[in-house]
Amino acid sequence: MLIKALCDYADKQSAESDSNKIPEGFAEQDIHYRIILSEDGDLKRIIPFKQTKIIKDSKGKEKSKEVPRKAVLPVRTQKPGIESNYIEHRPLYIFGLNYENDSFSPDDKTNKARKSHAAFVEHEIEFFDGLESVACNAYRKFVEKWKPENECENSVLIELGKEYKGAYFGFSIGEESNFLEKDEDFIRKYQKYFSEMNETKDDEVKAVCGILGEKAVTARLHDKIRFPGGQASGCQLVCMNDTAFESYGKTQSYNSNVSEEAMKKYTTVFNKLLSDKKHYCILGDMVLLWFAVKNDDSAESSFISCFFGNNSDTETNDKIAKIMEYARSGFTVDKESIDAILTDKKAVFYIAGLTPNSSRICQKFMYKGNFGDMLNNLIKHQNDMLINEKNIRPMYFGSIAKELISPKSTNDKVSPTLMSAIILAALNNTKYPDSLLATVIRRVKTDSDEENKPYIKLNDTRAGIIKACLNRKYKKEEITMSWNDDNKNPAYLCGGLFAVYEKIQKESSGVNLNRTIKDSYFASACSRPSSVFPKLAKLAQNHMRKLSEGSEIYYNKMIGDVMSSLDGEFPATLGLDDQGRFIVGYYQMNKKLYTSNKSE
Repeated sequence: MLIKALCDYADKQSAESDSNKIPEGFAEQDIHYRIILSEDGDLKRIIPFKQTKIIKDSKGKEKSKEVPRKAVLPVRTQKPGIESNYIEHRPLYIFGLNYENDSFSPDDKTNKARKSHAAFVEHEIEFFDGLESVACNAYRKFVEKWKPENECENSVLIELGKEYKGAYFGFSIGEESNFLEKDEDFIRKYQKYFSEMNETKDDEVKAVCGILGEKAVTARLHDKIRFPGGQASGCQLVCMNDTAFESYGKTQSYNSNVSEEAMKKYTTVFNKLLSDKKHYCILGDMVLLWFAVKNDDSAESSFISCFFGNNSDTETNDKIAKIMEYARSGFTVDKESIDAILTDKKAVFYIAGLTPNSSRICQKFMYKGNFGDMLNNLIKHQNDMLINEKNIRPMYFGSIAKELISPKSTNDKVSPTLMSAIILAALNNTKYPDSLLATVIRRVKTDSDEENKPYIKLNDTRAGIIKACLNRKYKKEEITMSWNDDNKNPAYLCGGLFAVYEKIQKESSGVNLNRTIKDSYFASACSRPSSVFPKLAKLAQNHMRKLSEGSEIYYNKMIGDVMSSLDGEFPATLGLDDQGRFIVGYYQMNKKLYTSNKSE
């Protein structure tokens, strides 16, 4: 499904003008610097080949950043190991030198620098032999002249310094704008070579393509994807690299029945999407990729990117804030203007969850739907998660993931399986996974607040998750935005009563306590109320003796109302759902108590 969707997207993109198309056999490549060669093949200088890009930080503040520019070069090699490209861009191949401890050297433990440069020299001299243009001659002479062991003190490289590592290079002859890859003699020979290399040589590799539905040459190997978190050399979406994955006597990717044409389509557009932050984001160990099957999906993709917290575009964020107001109104106020915000509601939209696995890309989930329907479901998701009416920003999936791991952990991540289930529940407007509720309740019971971080144990996000899980599970608005006097659930009432007891303790002490009843009894009260609340009731009576007469009357009435609803009995044990109700009851009563105090 993903490959077909990517091919459909590629077909829509092909409607662009011919001037924007990249010729077959070529691909875009990031280039940080240009190597300026003389006509005799001597290294004259190295100049930056970058552009300034304005980006926004997490606070919306704009700042400029230097990023590499794109160059259209022959397709890069996909083979593992040492393999040179046509017009190489990697410094280890071009110069044959390592940069360590502020110095250049051709030597390393595996001799990789020397081997890479030797492969580069052999490959390029063989191909450029017979090309007599000024640019090709200069490049060939450079390749023949350059001896790594004699260039360790080269002044041009020394001036480049630490920028040498991790940079990619392009070649220019004589002047900055005379790019080698645009030389007509080179392009003519390369295109002829590429065409011959891709000619069908054996009818046995032909089969009906499972994507395009027509008989064509089947791809033996699929091009690699520059996938975040994957191998530096790239990952493959389709890869049969072991006989255990083969069948019917077919080897390698002949098992997939994906034609060369379809393979080139999906891999090219896949890499293009992963180079645009408006089309993907990283969530723990998972990469979320999204796109609308249309010629220009920038509006839809930017919208979803902001919804996922991956884009700080001011105009789009303002639209999302308006949608959040619409959600808080119960989907009734100003519906016409909200409909106007949604661009192409009928556009087919895809979201895929992907993870790297060794040299492969694993698909964790795939969603397909109309953009309008999907966005409506995301709005409902936000409304279900909302528990503080003052919030105007979406509750990002990254924020949800953050609350499911210990705040003291430095490397824990939410499993892609759980995150996939959460995202799919939001996209399809279905019940959230039970493991989400179990995880957040465990975190509330085990985590502790700190003096400078008072909202670790319980905050808007955690309470909102519990509210959403319970309301969707029971298909009704059991838990409202704030404390509900009409909610007579015993677990909910116990949570509210615990908040009252804690408020009495804090008010009676008059100082900030190092340890409150929440620190000592919260987890046990949440699981076994009948064994804890009698003790808390006695403590509360002792604390109330230190309060003013008015406060004592006020709290006694509040306790009496709750106990009356409980019929004077506390539940022996609470199951997982009731523990969630207890936590939300505590959270909402706590908010009510302190809000009331401020208003007075």
